[in-house]
Amino acid sequence: MRKSLIAVVGAAGIGLATLSAPAPANAQCLGCAIGGLLGGVAAGAIVGSAIANGPPPPPPGYYYPPPPRAYYGPPGAYYPPPPAYAALAPGCHWGHRRIWVEGYGYRWRTVQVCR
Repeated sequence: MRKSLIAVVGAAGIGLATLSAPAPANAQCLGCAIGGLLGGVAAGAIVGSAIANGPPPPPPGYYYPPPPRAYYGPPGAYYPPPPAYAALAPGCHWGHRRIWVEGYGYRWRTVQVCR
């Protein structure tokens, strides 16, 4: 029974396809243009109402709060320089400064700061 039903539906589809063969294009047909325009508007209204009446979007997921900002301490509270550095020049001190490191961007480094 099921196979015969599938065969009948297939034959009906082929019959409808042969009956609705495309007609030659006619630029003089004003009614064809109006029918096509109204058909497009109707199809847009049907599809638009189907989309608008769909289920609501899911609620947004929970996002963790951003990490706290880094704390570098008050100005003047710098780390002592590494022991491999030589003695300071007169009027200079050690300080942390942002310097450009090629390939990495800005990095914090202990540098000799002179006035």
